[in-house]
Amino acid sequence: MTKKLSMAAALLCTVPAAAAPWVDTTDNYLRQSLQTLAHAGVISGPVNTYPLMWKNIVADLASAQEQPTPELEFALAHVRSALNASQKNYIAGMKVRGSSDPSLFQSFGETYVEKSAVSLFKEYLGDGWAAKTQVNYRQTENGSTEQDLTYDGSYLALLTGNWVLALDQQPMWWGPGQQTALLVSNNARPIPSIRLSRHSWQPSESALFSWLGPWSFTTFIGQGEHNSLPRQIKYFGARFSARPHPQLELGLSRISQWGGDTLDNGLDAFTDMLLLDDKMNSDNMAAVDLTFHTSLFDRPFSFYTELADDNNGGNLSKPLQLYGVRTFFGHSSAVHTLNLEWSDTYIRCEDALTAGHCAYEGDIYPQGYRRYGRVIGSGYGSDARVLSAGYRYQTFEGYSWAVSVLRGEFLAASSALKNWQLRLEYRQPFFNGLLSIEGRVFDKSPQPELEIKRGSIAATWEYRF
Repeated sequence: MTKKLSMAAALLCTVPAAAAPWVDTTDNYLRQSLQTLAHAGVISGPVNTYPLMWKNIVADLASAQEQPTPELEFALAHVRSALNASQKNYIAGMKVRGSSDPSLFQSFGETYVEKSAVSLFKEYLGDGWAAKTQVNYRQTENGSTEQDLTYDGSYLALLTGNWVLALDQQPMWWGPGQQTALLVSNNARPIPSIRLSRHSWQPSESALFSWLGPWSFTTFIGQGEHNSLPRQIKYFGARFSARPHPQLELGLSRISQWGGDTLDNGLDAFTDMLLLDDKMNSDNMAAVDLTFHTSLFDRPFSFYTELADDNNGGNLSKPLQLYGVRTFFGHSSAVHTLNLEWSDTYIRCEDALTAGHCAYEGDIYPQGYRRYGRVIGSGYGSDARVLSAGYRYQTFEGYSWAVSVLRGEFLAASSALKNWQLRLEYRQPFFNGLLSIEGRVFDKSPQPELEIKRGSIAATWEYRF
């Protein structure tokens, strides 16, 4: 049975994982398998911070025994197959992506923020280092201020001791949200950064901190776009996550915007921002998230929440909120995952009479917490209340389906609109690569000024060698 499942998972991983020290944000099906193993305790640490280090998972998989249910056996075989592929010394490939309209709402997985794009990449995994060069040529919207040629996805990482130092432009996802995240998601293009991350989540040997269990930490300093106001805004971020109990995952996150070409970019300004000593020269956000794994009616459930505080932590009437639940089940030929999620970014600032135009906004930076117009946090943007449901279906032959439905209220100061969206995704091996097709249908566009049609279709084909 185990041999059969291992072969099947290899088919599912037709396009190998990257030769990288971490799991990125492009494969939601792999993420589902990781979360399934985390719920079962096969993976011992927190799995809510991406990029997610492979080293954190290697020891757990090495000691994992045959699992009691078919869906856990499949998840174990799937992750082992992806891990084996990630240890290749060299991978090169290409990705072709096209969309009839840019996607308004981004989620974990493949993103469509332009009409079309072609990416070429090479990845290397050496002794104590890893690197990836990725060049993307994009067809952007008319009037767009973005570059046609980008290096999103590239990195150079040095592994020393239990730390990874990287110069990268990698997408991130912080938190347990399945459809969106409040503080950091892949809704906006990644920020060029210098990043320091803990390589292994091994528990602390100190008696004072051993109760935290397996824990991880990452921090970065980056610089934003050139045509923002002010230009070349600096970013600082840090995230700590821990698993003090097998049923509990915790996360603490912080993001700050500071500096720019018309502001102080010196060491004193950085120190003041870091210590929250000068709120007039930085915008700061923080979030806390929690995941609780349990069983109800003999079925596995993970309940999760994320709460975020904006505008220097003192001006919101209530925090930005996200709540959700996830479950999974399966049989001898397929695995299913289901989730239900509620997100609320329609917040009133304390000095305002009405709600709206508060979340992700700021006095210092007119564009707010955005990169090229897209919120770096929630994929639904600001001033949105959204209820979503998602379903994913993975087969042993490498064919996968996903369906998500959302009902949203988009309550911007200029308009108020209720909207529903249906999204369908299909994935299969195709010409020695992996083909993904996605279709979206709206009852009405939440951003009519963009002239986005009520229906769209997008596709990606990736080939590696």
